[in-house]
Amino acid sequence: VTCILALFSVFCIYVTLFATWLDEVRLTSFMSYIMFIGFLVFPAKKGVQKVNYMPWYDIILMVAGTGAFLYYTINASEIVERFKITPVEVVIGLIGIICLAELCRRSVGLPILIVASVLLVYALIWGSTNPSVIARITEYIRVLFYSKEGVLSTPINVCSKYIVMFIIFGAFLERTGIADFFINIANALVGRFSGGPAKVAVVASALEGMVSGSSVANTVGSGAVTIPLMKRTGYKPEFAAAAEASASTGGQIMPPIMGAAAFLMAETVGVPYSNIVVKAILPAVLYFAGVFITVHLEAKKEGLKGLSKEELPRLKPLLKQSYLLLPLVLLIYLVGTSTRSIAYAAAIAIVVAIVVSLFNKEHRITPKKFLEALAAGGQGMITVAAACGVAGIIAGIIGVTGL
Repeated sequence: VTCILALFSVFCIYVTLFATWLDEVRLTSFMSYIMFIGFLVFPAKKGVQKVNYMPWYDIILMVAGTGAFLYYTINASEIVERFKITPVEVVIGLIGIICLAELCRRSVGLPILIVASVLLVYALIWGSTNPSVIARITEYIRVLFYSKEGVLSTPINVCSKYIVMFIIFGAFLERTGIADFFINIANALVGRFSGGPAKVAVVASALEGMVSGSSVANTVGSGAVTIPLMKRTGYKPEFAAAAEASASTGGQIMPPIMGAAAFLMAETVGVPYSNIVVKAILPAVLYFAGVFITVHLEAKKEGLKGLSKEELPRLKPLLKQSYLLLPLVLLIYLVGTSTRSIAYAAAIAIVVAIVVSLFNKEHRITPKKFLEALAAGGQGMITVAAACGVAGIIAGIIGVTGL
């Protein structure tokens, strides 16, 4: 599974940087791979997983979902030219949409599916003047599965073009030890103050947000260190968790690597991504300032102290590791000056992250870590792609019904 996930990252890098395929071929091949690895990684129910075992229904869903999108990949030119779809293609499209919805349920959750379901019901009952139910279903499947107004619309296009590169970049950066570096820097800067560990959580989350662009990855990365520290200092467990979650949520609006929404904004509004980055700086700083002040007031109210001098890392030795920031600084420069496209900028930053790691014995990227980083990047894409695919369905229904 690790090798399959790593191959997916390599596939995405190749397609983004070098392939000149038809959009329909590029996007459907991307989605077919997502279907394949998605059902390999996410079980039907969280926590219900046996080692080296896959239920029969997972295998059926994996084959059906992958096959539906692969059918479109193989026959893309013909389908695009003839515009109409056959009854067999209606069934294939329906299978593809159902499998995507199930993968979204497993990896993202129900809320986005509930929105899509309500809109689908609206489309079938009120959104079309065609009296034939079969004709309505055929038309909606053609739009939602076989056109660029549904699953293959802007969200999944942006996901496969840009977001994938940044997720892979984030996975490589994590393995260079930059997450530990950010937590230590935050400790050195604010750890000694009243309620220090909670302030460390805020500062570390802001710094990690610059790399991950994901609130979940941010919480997992810094939370493993900061939540136990906060509890030890005297914070209530629920406040410790809340402070980390609140701070980490800001990770997806912290430039330069923001969440999927930022890339979608750039694509939809038609402005360079660098403009979105610049405009996001002030709101992001204000957000983290708000969380920081709340944490400070709670610490004062509870009379909590900071970490002792012995527990604090020294700033001077940490500054010697500041070379770890080079890939991030380079990325900001390349995106900010539009010297290279977003995808190429991320690819160059990945190479620099690997080179930078060679100067750090503890976090040097070995072949094993290289494979793990590619696999982590591939796995990180499943949730985003599933959500973007369903978002495309929502956008498609709103468009085709005139809502």
